Amino acid sequence: MKWRCTVIGMLITTLLLRGGGNTALADPPPNPDAAIARGLSFLARQQNSDGSFDGGGPRVATTGLCLLAFLSAGHTPDIGRYGLNVRNAVDFLLNQNPENGYFGKIDGSRMYGQGIVTLALAEAYGVESEARRKKIQPVLNAAVQLILTAQAVEKPEPFAGGWRYEPQAVDSDLSLSGWNAMALRASQNVGMNVPKQPVDRAVEFVGRCFVADKGGFAYQPGGEPSAGMTGVGVLNLYVLDAAADRLEIQPAAQFLVDHPVTADTKYFYYHLYYTTQAAYQLGASTWPAVWKVTQGHLLASQMQDGGWPQSKTDEEPGRLYATSISVLTLTVPYRLLPIYQR
Repeated sequence: MKWRCTVIGMLITTLLLRGGGNTALADPPPNPDAAIARGLSFLARQQNSDGSFDGGGPRVATTGLCLLAFLSAGHTPDIGRYGLNVRNAVDFLLNQNPENGYFGKIDGSRMYGQGIVTLALAEAYGVESEARRKKIQPVLNAAVQLILTAQAVEKPEPFAGGWRYEPQAVDSDLSLSGWNAMALRASQNVGMNVPKQPVDRAVEFVGRCFVADKGGFAYQPGGEPSAGMTGVGVLNLYVLDAAADRLEIQPAAQFLVDHPVTADTKYFYYHLYYTTQAAYQLGASTWPAVWKVTQGHLLASQMQDGGWPQSKTDEEPGRLYATSISVLTLTVPYRLLPIYQR
């Protein structure tokens, strides 16, 4: 209950005293606020009668992303205009209740969906009533155990501690590992049984993806760095409480400034999301540089119906994905999702 009250207090502070809090970060100006409101309205209109969202993407994973978007703007089952949408989305995910806790098997989203849905349920758990938490807890715990089991698969040293597309995979990549590591930390934050060792092993894998001579993070150890993967690496080091005194942080901050996301960037929305999240954690000069780029792209491309256009990349499926990830990106300065707070 203490965690829930904290979130409510942050929401009230954000709404009534916009401008307080961390003075190192600029609060979102009116245009992002309006864009977020229109984006949420678009998402709400697309929700199915069973509480799910699909719109061209895998239904379970897309529902998890949309749920996170509503939560990131301060809407909970008991607070906000979209409380019923939040409640129905949570109920849909609980009703899936997959065998062995593997949400990613239901809709083919694999370990991407697993990390996203587990993260969403953990964040929802924190703002629910005690009675509702009793319903969420066993489903969330099973999802967490699936993630832990997948990480524990014996792998060659470069890939140890990470995750890949399937639970039994013997290699790892930073993108999938980012979602699943954050899901573990969010679940740990709300009291799920997540031992310290798996978190430490995830940090070690993130570190192996850093390319020292280029100052950024790569998709897999030994690969070429990119802005998006650098965002994932930086965010994970902060979220997993490992950023202090890490030698990767300073060059990675400069990498994000020197390699801004452009309209031609592959996985455009994904890169915007992670570079913005990482820049928020870094603060200082990195934040205003990246935030300016983010606003420039997203405020200019929002469509009249409030949603965002589908990505040029087929792997970023549908407008609901584009809109939910855009809302999540624009709400970074709101500081409401506990997993992303500094």
